[in-house]
Amino acid sequence: MPERSLSRTEANLQVALAGEADANRRYIAYGFRALEENRPDIAQLFFEAAGAETIHALNHLKTMGAIATTRENLERAATGEMEEIDVILPRMIRDAAEEGRPDAAASFRLALDRERHHRDMFREALATFDRGAPAAAPAAPPGREHHMGELETEAGRVERLGSIREIVFGAQDGLVSTLAVVAGLAAAGVGHLVVLLGGAVSAVAGILSMSIGTYLSSRAQRQVYEAELAREGREIREHPGEEVAELIAALTARGLGRGDAVEVARRIARSHDLLLSTLAVFELGLAPQQLGRPARDAFVMGVAFAAASLVPLVPFVWPQAMAALAVSGTLTLVALFLVGAVKGRVAHLSALRGGLEVVGLGAASALVSFALGRLAAQLFGIEVS
Repeated sequence: MPERSLSRTEANLQVALAGEADANRRYIAYGFRALEENRPDIAQLFFEAAGAETIHALNHLKTMGAIATTRENLERAATGEMEEIDVILPRMIRDAAEEGRPDAAASFRLALDRERHHRDMFREALATFDRGAPAAAPAAPPGREHHMGELETEAGRVERLGSIREIVFGAQDGLVSTLAVVAGLAAAGVGHLVVLLGGAVSAVAGILSMSIGTYLSSRAQRQVYEAELAREGREIREHPGEEVAELIAALTARGLGRGDAVEVARRIARSHDLLLSTLAVFELGLAPQQLGRPARDAFVMGVAFAAASLVPLVPFVWPQAMAALAVSGTLTLVALFLVGAVKGRVAHLSALRGGLEVVGLGAASALVSFALGRLAAQLFGIEVS
């Protein structure tokens, strides 16, 4: 039966497909050369163009009806490698050797080795295709259970440690701001009950302000993240080739070898979610672990502020305001030192240095407030006992 001749459109599709494939490889090579010459801006252009050529080639393949079922695609792939392995590449190796081109011969040999690997890989997949989905992954070898547990729990642990920001910020602000208020009022000689009331009002206002501000800022940050992630997800669905090219550029810019970057990007691109999260980190600089939870952050901030504000405030139950101020200041400085020390330990820094840093700032704030209170007392003629 004579073979059906191709129509002009069908021939044009095959020619266009070959052109798109050639342009894709060339643009990727051009992009790598631009990276070698320290021109990532030009490399990005080539990588984006290479991604677009990939989309064009995929459209041509679909139009040609060249993409069948997975079983049929495996059969074509397994048999399609044979001519290259048995005829084409061996002939190219001989021609290169006869013409004194060992570099070309080495390139052809490398391709031949990988083609054989691909053939065996496709054959194995075809032989086991009818068995259904692959079996579950084997259990982790002895000694790896600890590492697998860390992979499952470390992200959550680091996210919980993010609350140290709200705890330290809330406790520090509660201590410093409340001490500043009571120091200023005590210096003005208004009496211990007024100091106690003024400090309590200031503490309640601080709790509300800090909690609401934390909630709104954390919520706004998460909304921005989700919007950017949704936009990146649309770009991956609409222009997958360009997004993979951007990932290759990001990996090479971070020092990964060219071949390794292509292989890593190719494997990551098999999973939409993995590609999305990787691009979110590399391209957008966004990671979900960096984001808090608005309600939790606001609650932690409010509790930390409220608990800390009691330290400088409670001593003013004592009627002698100036004596109460001395006790309040001492307790507050001790608490500030502990807050700074805890912050230093969590950040793997010097606890002593962290404690002294926070104490210095708190003491300076209290002294300024005390001086302003004395100045106000003199200006308004208030007698300070």
